[in-house]
Formats: sequence, structure tokens, C-alpha cells
Amino acid sequence: MKRLAAVLIVLLVLATGLAVSADFLIDRSNLKSDVIAAVKRQTGRDLTMARFSVGILPWPSVSAHEVAFSDIGGAANTPMLQARDIRASVALIPLLWREIRLENVTLQRGAVVLHRDEAGQANWDFHAEPADKATGSARPSHPTARWSLKIGSAKLDRMAFSLDDRFAHHGGSVTITHAEFDGLASSAPYLDIRGTHGEMPFRVNGHIGPLSLFQGANPPWALSLGATLGKESKPQDWLNFDGQISDMRHMSGFSGVLRGEMASLKDAEMLFPNANLPAITGLGGEIGIFDADPQSDGQKLDLSRLGVNHVHLHLESAPPSHGLSVSALHADAETLSSALTVTATVQGPMPALAVQGAFGTLAQAGTSWQTAFETPFAVSLDLREANRLGKAEGLHGHVAGQIGASRTALSLDGGADTLPLRQSALHDVTLKGAFERDVSGRMTLKAFTLNSHEATAVLDAAAQNEAQPEMEGKLHFQHLDLDALAAFWTRPKAAQPSTQAQPALPGPVASLTAPQQQAPSAGASPQASAAAGQDSVSAPPATDAFSWSRLVSTGLGTLDISADTVRFNTADYSGISAQARLESGKLSLDSVKGSGNGMTLSGRAVYDMSVKPASLTLSLTPLLFPATLAQNLLAMPGFFRGPLMLVGQLEAHGDTRASLIASLTGHLGLSMVGGSIATGPLGPYLGDSVRALLPHDNLSVRCLGLHASFADGRAQFDTLGMEAGALSLSGHGSYGLVDQTLDLHLLPRIGIAGTGASTPVLVTGTLDAPKAKQETNTGGRFELTIGGSEPDTCPAVLEAARENLPGEAAPERKKHNKASELLRGLGLLH
Repeated sequence: MKRLAAVLIVLLVLATGLAVSADFLIDRSNLKSDVIAAVKRQTGRDLTMARFSVGILPWPSVSAHEVAFSDIGGAANTPMLQARDIRASVALIPLLWREIRLENVTLQRGAVVLHRDEAGQANWDFHAEPADKATGSARPSHPTARWSLKIGSAKLDRMAFSLDDRFAHHGGSVTITHAEFDGLASSAPYLDIRGTHGEMPFRVNGHIGPLSLFQGANPPWALSLGATLGKESKPQDWLNFDGQISDMRHMSGFSGVLRGEMASLKDAEMLFPNANLPAITGLGGEIGIFDADPQSDGQKLDLSRLGVNHVHLHLESAPPSHGLSVSALHADAETLSSALTVTATVQGPMPALAVQGAFGTLAQAGTSWQTAFETPFAVSLDLREANRLGKAEGLHGHVAGQIGASRTALSLDGGADTLPLRQSALHDVTLKGAFERDVSGRMTLKAFTLNSHEATAVLDAAAQNEAQPEMEGKLHFQHLDLDALAAFWTRPKAAQPSTQAQPALPGPVASLTAPQQQAPSAGASPQASAAAGQDSVSAPPATDAFSWSRLVSTGLGTLDISADTVRFNTADYSGISAQARLESGKLSLDSVKGSGNGMTLSGRAVYDMSVKPASLTLSLTPLLFPATLAQNLLAMPGFFRGPLMLVGQLEAHGDTRASLIASLTGHLGLSMVGGSIATGPLGPYLGDSVRALLPHDNLSVRCLGLHASFADGRAQFDTLGMEAGALSLSGHGSYGLVDQTLDLHLLPRIGIAGTGASTPVLVTGTLDAPKAKQETNTGGRFELTIGGSEPDTCPAVLEAARENLPGEAAPERKKHNKASELLRGLGLLH
């Protein structure tokens, strides 16, 4: 043991002496100069360092402090690389062939700045100095033998990286907390990078191609990389790529397989904040990609060059587009010759649909994509109501044809036992038709036929969506039952706006012309043409404002609407026709005609944007209109249900809804026979004493009549009359169109057991918050009238409201049971 200890002491003394001797014998300044010169020869860049030291034991090593590697243009620019400390070991064997190979190169607390200008010149492209220049720069006091410099492995610790690629329009910065690079001098270096971008951690590891690319060479690059996003303790997004790039400098000739899973595509914006990615969730799968145009040297890489040789993709949900959203999507194709099959669930205004179809072969779909759809591909889709899969009932359909930029032709064949339409529905529905789009962009809908219990209709239409949109079409109803579809235009309670906060409208065009625009959905009847416009008026997206304005100001077209029979309020109307015309900034609904139930219907509406301010004119002589739709359009409480007969002439000017309402002039009469009135919203207008005697349910309307003249932003009512059950009402007053203020003088009368009671009521406040109180007479006294005769005022009220035009007469009064009426009046019988 003593001898062994002595030997170890001797070896330690010798090693220490050798290290100390080497420290004195090695000329560190000359070695520093040789390293700087070697870097200059091989890269053409300048390397500077504040302090440089060399160690021998336990193995040769070098270290430097405050190191900077120059950028293009030399020291005048910000260094491409700078670090507080750099350490490295020197491999011994390569020294035999005059190669300085640095291993375990460690960079600490520094920054790397990468940039490329618009012309494609990048600071990571290095150019070795010519031999004559390198020789001439060597000092005569040293040997002229050259030493090459290579890096075998490296580590990074707390380094900042930034990229400004103006050629490829990319940029950003990340912080590398720790990174390891091994085999950098080999043909397949390994890397393991951990870093953060903002608060989001990420990791990239795997093998890449040779680093001789950064010295001007362009060898094929083989890649096998994996990346994760997020903290390791949580489910991570991950992405793997295995493949190669034959020309890395021009990003051409790529091929490989991409696999991954992402909880949300938006997660990638934590690394790429300007990507503006869609909110797709649950995205993952595998896709084989290749460069479909590998000869495009120097061209910018874009998606049109992306070829796909197999695909297995899925996503959980995608954001809505044009009112439709997609979920549970799967796309699969095993080879280029396999059919590209897609399954998904589509949700929108209709019931959720399960979609299954094929889009040609994968090769055909890829070729069409790469040629911007100039090459058409076949489409075959089957649709079925998602919650009724495996059953014979429910919505179903089949779409087949081809899609391409030059021509698209699709046919539809479908049906449903029940097809919901807002709060209404169609029953035993069949749908058939064809859609075509030619190279000029002209779209044609041919013989689109709907059959159901409620309606039978055929639509033929064509449209050209260019600088000046052109449309033409014909819509013919064999029959249309508006009574069965009465709930279609009733707004859901949750969507009803208050009168003080009216819904945002797309502008004066939508608010006033949309009813005429939407005439196809009920075009066989004037009253229905406005009903179909309810959606456009009440709840369009705000972004539609420009499209409506552009359509009216630049569009051109006609739509002829006709119907053999229309059923409305238990009466049949025939010979219904109308024409919607758009030309030179003027939208008109002309030639509104029809007859039935003892009257002839006619009307005309024109909205003219060719003049400033825009003008609106309405001629109703007469027109039938659903009461629920009228109240929705006017943002009024839902008082009435039934058919309104409108008579009058109205005119307004303005470019906004407010200005049109404020400038309204003319006269309008409104009458209704049949239908019902809700006592709930009506009660506040009658006062507490009268409201207490009203039943809690709806009252059947025997007659209703209102007539008003419009001027200076107010409506002056010269006729207000109604008879509904035991309630009769008469009066006059005014209503502020802009401020919604009321000044109504009403005389309600409640009939009880063959007699009745009445008292004058003054209604002030607003339409949304009326204030009713008993009104005094000229002497300042309150009046209450009990008993007396009850003359039939309906004929006079209807005549005044209809401006002496013929119409349906009020039905005869029903005979009443006086005892039951007395009990109802006392609240003892309901």
C-alpha cells in the first residue's frame, strides 16, 4: 500500500508539473490567432473574444469569454452570434491531420441573430476566402500550414434566437433553455432542443441532414424530427416528420410522412403569433407528402406544390363558415389510386347531418388541388339526419356530380318525413334539382323541386357574381298553405328584442327591402313575401351590410313569382303573381296580384338607391300581411295573431333606418277579421280596473281597425277600434315614430251578462312601457258608464281602416250565456 501511494503521488506531481509546464509553454496568443484565422478562412467572417485560455488536463480544452461572430458586412452590424462564455474540448486524433475538432462546445448566455433580405441573401450562408487571399494574410513569422476547424458536438444554455426572413416572410424569436447537438460533423447530426416562446415551452429532437449546407454545399437532407408543445406534466401537442429534402437550399424535392396530434390548432399560435390559424380542435392523424413540382428551383414554397400520397386525418370540430360547422371529420385514402373518402357531421340551420362521401381518387383530388381545380374530380355524397342513423325516417339526401373551376355539375335527390323551418316544419318532403356552374362563373339552379303537404314549388334560377351581379329566376307554387306555416315568421321568445334596444340591422336596404328580396319563400302571396324576409330583417350578421348595399346598387335581375292556390286564414286565394326587379340601384316589387275571399289583392313597393337620399314608396291596395310578422318588423309586443289587411300609400327618404322612419309620410289603414289578441301585453294599455276584468287567455277578434296619417315623425290615429270577446275598444291618439312616445285616448268597454261598463283611459309613456290612467272629462271629473246599448261598431271601423275598399265582413256576434259571463267577469269562472 505504501508503494502504491508513493506511485500515485509521483504521477500526480508529474501530471501537475506537466499541466503547469504546458500552461507556460503553449503560446495562447498564437493559438488564439490561429483559431481566428481558421474561422476567417472557412467562413469569411470575423471572430473576436475578450479572453482565451487553453487547458491540457484532464484533456485538451479551450475557453473564451465575451465572444462575438460577425454578420454580413463585418463589425459594423450586430454580430450574428455572441455569447458570454464558450467552452470546448479538443479531440486529439484529428490533430494528426491538422484538424481542430471541437467537442462539447458549450455556449452560455448569448444570442443568435438570423436574417435574410428580400433578394434571398442570408447571413447563414458562409463563403470561404480564396487561397491567395488566405495565404497573403498569414504572418511570415508562423508556418503557412493550414489548420481546419470543425465542431463535433455542442450544447446551448440560455441562448436567444431571432429570425427575420424577408425573402420567405417569416420571423420571430425563441429562447433556448437547453440544447444538445451531437455528430455535427457526420451525415446525420442529432439534436435535442428545449425552449420557450413567451410562456409556452416546446421541445424538438431527432436527426437532421449534414451541416455542410451552411458552408455552401447542398446535399440531400434526411430528416427524422419530433416536436412537442406544452408542459410535460400535461397532455402535449406533438408532431413527427420522417423524410428527406433533396434540395434543402431551395426547399424542393421533399417527401416524407407527417404524424401528429393537436388538441387545438390555435396552440401553434403560441409559437407563431401571426399565423391566424382557424380554431380547429382535435386535429391529428398521418399524411404522406411529396413535392409535386420538384423542378421549381428558387420559387417560393406554397401549398400548390404539396402532393399527398396517402392520408388518414381526423378533427373534432372546425369553426362555423357561412352558418355551417363541421365536427367528427375523418378523411382517408391508403394510396394514390384509392378513393378519398370523407365522413363528418355538419350542423347548421337544418338538423345535424351525417355526411359520407368520396371525392374521386386521391390522385385526382391532388391534381385538382395543384391546378387550382382546373382539373375536375367526381363527387358522391350521402347525407342523413345524424340523430336518426339506421332508421328509415329523418332527413336524407344524395349529391353526385363533378366539381372543377371550369365546370361544376351536381344533382340533388333527397327527402324527409319532417323538415324543420324555424318554429314551423314541412312534412313528407321530397327535394330534387340540379346545380351547374360554368367557366364564366354563371350559376344555374335547374328545376329545383320541393314537394310536401304544406307546399309544392319549382324554382329555376341563374346568377352571375361579377362586378355587377346578375340574377334571374322563376318560382312557381302549385299550392302553398300559409296557415300550416304560420309559426315560420314568429320570432322565438329568446330572440325578441325590446323596443328600446332594437336589433342591429344590416342597413336601410336590408331593413326595408329584404322582405321583397325574400319573396321566393312565400312569393305566391304578397303577405308571405314579406314573411320570408323576416330573417334578413331581424337577425342578419353585421357583415352583410356591405353585401346588401352592393347588391342593390350594382345588381341586375328579376324574379317572377306565381302560385296557383294559396291558403291563408282558412280562405283560398288564386292567381297570385308578383315580380321582384332589381335594376340601376332600384329594387321593386311590382305586379302584385291575386284574388280570393271576396277581394282583389294588389300592391307595389320600390326602394331606390339611385337617388340621394334613398327613397322608399309603398302602395297597398290592399295587401294581406301576417300580424305576427308585422309586429316583429316593428319590434312591437306580440298583441295579435291573424291576417292583417293593409291599405294605404307611404313614402320615406333617407340612407338609414332612423332617417327613413323620421321622414315617413302618407296614410295607412290596418284591419283584421278573425285571429286573436293576447290579453297579457294588452292589459297595461287599459288600466288596472279594466285589466282585472279580462280573462287570462287570448280573446278571439271579431274586428280590428286602425287608420293613421304620418308626418313629422308621428303617426296620428283618427280611428282606433276593436271588438274581441267581451272587450270592445274605440279611441284616437298619436304615436312618436322616433321616440316611441304614446298619447292615446281610449274608451274600453267590458261586457258582462248582457250589459257593460266603460271609462275613458289616457295612455302615455312608450310602447315598451305604457302608462295608463283613468282620464277626466272637460270638467275635470272621472266618468264611469254602466249599461246602455252596445251598437255594432265593426262595419264603421273596418270601412275607415280599409279606406272604403271591399274586404271580409265581421262575423255575426255570438249569443252569450249571461250567467257564465257574469261569473267570468267576477273572476269565478275561467
